[in-house]
Amino acid sequence: MPAVHGPGSMSHPPRIVQHMAFTIVDWNVNGFRLSRQVEWLGSLDWDLALLQEVTRDTWPLFRELGTAGGVAFDHLPAMVGTGPRFATAVLVRGEASLWRFGVLRDVPSPERAAVASVYLDGRRTAVCSWAAPPATSWGDAGKGRQVLRFAAWLQTRSGPVVVGIDRNAPKWERFELERDEWWNRDEQLLYGPDRVHDLRDAFRELVDRDPQLREAIIAERTDGPLAVTHRRRGTDCRYDAVYASPEFDVVSVEHLMEQAEEAGSDHAAVLATLAWRC
Repeated sequence: MPAVHGPGSMSHPPRIVQHMAFTIVDWNVNGFRLSRQVEWLGSLDWDLALLQEVTRDTWPLFRELGTAGGVAFDHLPAMVGTGPRFATAVLVRGEASLWRFGVLRDVPSPERAAVASVYLDGRRTAVCSWAAPPATSWGDAGKGRQVLRFAAWLQTRSGPVVVGIDRNAPKWERFELERDEWWNRDEQLLYGPDRVHDLRDAFRELVDRDPQLREAIIAERTDGPLAVTHRRRGTDCRYDAVYASPEFDVVSVEHLMEQAEEAGSDHAAVLATLAWRC
């Protein structure tokens, strides 16, 4: 993975197992206000945890939930003062094994750009835990640069990849991707219908292929969003998502909003089960 830096961590050779499906939890844990997040995350059934807003104080607690893991704090250059308040992280457990961990280079906010190399069922894949900076604090230019770097990395990928991301977008999500409204034009290159890479939004794929699911969502939220993972000043948004490259089939996706709020976060946990395409 030439696009990352950091010493990485090597593990034992991967074991070949019979199971072909695995479950990912993507979650902005809101580690600034830690209450029951660690306990609740530990109670979920997952192979990979892709976390955002882990703090230096909360990371050791989350790290205990996995057999291996990495956090972006450990792969940043020396910072003046306290440095970033939070970072992204990756945890593995069960049959998954971590081979290497680092962060993307040349982004405005590398602490939001974790990239790991993980073995799943004996096959190596890139696994990303990303967070797009909000324009409220970074401005459209800063947010756009981060988004464009994410898109460029995915466009030049050399193998399978799974991304869990807090997108801080779209501004308004509709049932047709072409009608989504974005904060800036750069976001469309990463998330829109004419995106420059071949990854799919796992939940949107389920909605598009299941008419009954689509109709049930429309009955509940006539004009979107497809699911609720965050509330922006009282507005329902689907900011959090899992994207998967064509090497994977999407089996199921759940959005655990109420449970995540009860645990102390302001974002839903996205629980996605994927399977290798044989």
